Parts: sequence; C-alpha cells; structure tokens
Amino acid sequence: MYSPGYFLFISSSLASLTYFIGTLIMGLPLPVYGVKKWGTKLILDGIYATVLINIYALIIYASQYIGSILGASWPNFFSWLYQILQVQITVSTLVKTAYVAASFSDDPGLSILMAPLMSLFSLLSGLIAVVETIIILSYVVYDYSGVFIAIGILFISLPFRIGRAIGGALIGFSIVFYIGLPYLPRFLSQLGVNILINGVPSNTNAGGLVNSMATQVVPIYVEGILVMPSAYLVILSGLALGLGSAISGSSARLPFPIEIF
Repeated sequence: MYSPGYFLFISSSLASLTYFIGTLIMGLPLPVYGVKKWGTKLILDGIYATVLINIYALIIYASQYIGSILGASWPNFFSWLYQILQVQITVSTLVKTAYVAASFSDDPGLSILMAPLMSLFSLLSGLIAVVETIIILSYVVYDYSGVFIAIGILFISLPFRIGRAIGGALIGFSIVFYIGLPYLPRFLSQLGVNILINGVPSNTNAGGLVNSMATQVVPIYVEGILVMPSAYLVILSGLALGLGSAISGSSARLPFPIEIF
C-alpha cells in the first residue's frame, strides 16, 4: 500500500490546483455573483487543504497523545483481545469435549444434555467470530489510520468539494477509532464487565457445565463481547461522524479572516 507521503504529495498538487482555479474564476470578466462566489470558495478550500496537509503530523501526534492521556494502549488492547480469544477457545473446547463424552455415554441423563451443549458450542463459535472481527478491525485501524487520514485529506483537496464529505468521514473515523478502540477494555472494566475473570465455567462435569455456562459464562460473554462492545462501537461511530462533519463542513473556515477583494 502507498505511504501517507504519497497521498499528501498528490493532495498538495490538488490543493494548489483548487486554489488557482479559484483565482482564475475570480479573474473572469463575468459579473455573475454565483460564479464569483465559487471562486472565493475554491480559494478558501485550497488554503484549508494546505493547512490540513501541513498539520498532518500534528494530527497523528495529537491522536497518540490523547490516547495516552486516556490510558489507552494498543499493545495492551491486542493482548487483552488475544487473552479473551484464548479463554473462548478453551471454553469452547471444554463444551465440545463434554458433548462428545455425552454422545458416547449410555447414561440417559447425559444424552439429554447433548442438545444444550451443541447450542452452547454454536453460540461460542459465533462469539469467537465476533472477537476475531474486532481483532481484524483493530489491526486495520492501528496499521492504516495514518494512510486513511492522508487519503481523507486528498479527497478534501479535490476541486469543487466533490470529495469533501468522504474525506472528512475518513479523517474522523481514523482519529476517533485510533483513540477510542484501545480504550474498550477500560470502558468495560468501568461498567463492571470482566470477561477474563468471570468467563470461565466453575463446574466442568456435563451437568454442572451446562448450568454454569447458562447462568454465568454465556450472560457475561453476551454482555461483554456482543452487547457492550457493539454499543461502544456505535458511540465511536457517532463521534467519528460528528468529527468528520466538523472537518468537512459546508465551507472551509480558517482561524483568521482573509480578504478576497
């Protein structure tokens, strides 16, 4: 994949093009307000895109700094995810082993447990897939957030604002998820959800396993792997959309006034 510098170089050229198209429109001998208005917008857009290009490194640093202030750590986050995955695989293997033992047993009581055990195994397989999806998403954000920000700036640099909404969304997504995703373990901990402590069944015989899974493990898994992380991702998505909208906006606003005429 191309480096951020490649996209920033193209963005710089597009920002210059946008600016000079604006000056060209302003210089046209056409006393039409709508046309002149676009000239002003393009000049501001070119300057705004140039500002974003120049503060790219600052955006990356600010994202890392805010994450460190919040106590979010990507290495700790990945370690936490793999620990959860390991616990899930262990519990899933335990359930599968109990199912196989029940299927070979002549005890009618154990045969009754085969259907619940298979249902539990299917549920655990689905939850393992959820954790694996979160891991993949996390690696994409961790490895390519800088590239996504650079691509977002490139879209914002396109003339006539044809890529501004997409560019703002990419930048907002990259910043918010880079800061917010590794904070997920702390978010769950503050809500009293601890999968690593409460996610292992306390009874390993077939009957006790089903009861322990149904009353202890499954509820904590559904809450800590599915419900709470989904709610957290929705919150992050909302923040990303808000930040993306603020970055793209309906017009480019500079922190200082600029006189066109």
